[in-house]
Formats: sequence, C-alpha cells, structure tokens
Amino acid sequence: MHAIHFRWKVALGRETDFEHAWLELTALIRDKQGGLGSRLHRCADGHYFAYAQWPSEHVWATQPEPTARMIELRHRMRECAELVDGPLRGEVVADLLISPTPD
Repeated sequence: MHAIHFRWKVALGRETDFEHAWLELTALIRDKQGGLGSRLHRCADGHYFAYAQWPSEHVWATQPEPTARMIELRHRMRECAELVDGPLRGEVVADLLISPTPD
C-alpha cells in the first residue's frame, strides 16, 4: 500500500471553501483515479493535513490525467491556502489504524 501526505495552512475565513473543494476532489480521485480514499484533519492553528492511500506506488504514478474539474478543484484549494506542503509519499510498513464500522 502506498500513502500520500499533504499539509495546508488555510487562510482565515476560507475553511469552508477549502473543505468543500477537498471533499469533491478526493471523491473524484477515489472514484475515477484508483485511489483508496483519504482523511482530512483540521488542527486548532488553522493547519489541515490529509493522508491518502493508494493500492501501490505504480497505481498512483500511472493514474489517468486529471479532469478539468479536478484541476479546478486543486486550484481552488491552493487559492484558500497560505501554505501547501507535500506530497510526502511512502510505502506502508505497519498499519494499526482501525476503521470504525457504521452504527
């Protein structure tokens, strides 16, 4: 399994725009590009970070070209951010994360 990590410092007042763009973009990547999904976290200081998983580095590296909508959403996220850090990539070597089951 391959993992990707990003971090952003979102400008004050742009949090909702950023979160909506991230949600739509991530769903498109999961549904159309071969990704396994991601989690977005917000810190008290305005930073966000996301951790995404892919079946392999090969799947991540050979994903189809992004659609115009994906490019637009990435641009919107960058417009909301004062800092973009990533991607930091690596292979999963241990996994103790438990995914809760819906009630």
